[in-house]
Amino acid sequence: MIASQDESDRFPEVEEQRVVRVLTVVHPEPFLDLIHRTPAAAELLTWPFDFDVSRTDPVEVVRLESGEALEAVAGDGAGGTFFLCGEAAGERPVLYADSEGQAGPIGRNLTVAIQLIVRVPYWRDCLGSASGGLKAMRSMVPNPEREYRNDGIDLDACRASLAGLLALYLPPTADVLTQLLETVTLPGFILLNEWGDAYEAINK
Repeated sequence: MIASQDESDRFPEVEEQRVVRVLTVVHPEPFLDLIHRTPAAAELLTWPFDFDVSRTDPVEVVRLESGEALEAVAGDGAGGTFFLCGEAAGERPVLYADSEGQAGPIGRNLTVAIQLIVRVPYWRDCLGSASGGLKAMRSMVPNPEREYRNDGIDLDACRASLAGLLALYLPPTADVLTQLLETVTLPGFILLNEWGDAYEAINK
């Protein structure tokens, strides 16, 4: 399902490695298929949850240091990209890469990542306090929730609508933040650009 990039053209220094070009592909991921088949859900994911399945072009060619496959499945308004990692036959963790050179895993599969994004759409702000642990991350929640309300956005109504459209269970905020805290430090998710430079960890 993932097309291999010509290794000698793009990465001559790693001819013996498996190098994968990120392409938009027809995907076998059932949950992703459901999102694409449910326009109202895709619209809600795009706004207010900033997970746009029509944005599948990363800002640059990237690859995992491990050589595992990458599939770009969505983007956000800041130029970031969400990738599925690994082969379609197994559980595929979700890696997020921003446009400033940071990347890291945010969910052990697409459903978990969507639960995070929908429950805590400001998850990047929370992750910025990860060094203080779960308590510090949870302390970040009230302010953006209030900002959304002040902007006339009813996040709870949007969450309920999306959960109904996708039959999606939304865990409590503490649970999704705990999973994020555990997932973001998992080894084996070093993202490299086409010159072989590594992205910084997203929780730095």
